[in-house]
Amino acid sequence: MKNNYWESKPDAELDTTKNILRYWKSDAKLQVCMPHWLDKDGVEKNGKCVTISLDALREADGGIALLEKIIEDIT
Repeated sequence: MKNNYWESKPDAELDTTKNILRYWKSDAKLQVCMPHWLDKDGVEKNGKCVTISLDALREADGGIALLEKIIEDIT
């Protein structure tokens, strides 16, 4: 039985200190998270995350164009 994708190591991960991005190629998932934070006891907690299904984005009209526009705007 296959584990949930988030239980496996992502193929790529980037911590910008303002967000954490994780990419699972085989599952076609891109996750964007708020940074880690410390609770009142000093225990590190994961920030809230949103996961984008890249398959759904690819299938949506204009999905690839939107990603291309975002990349163009940030470069």
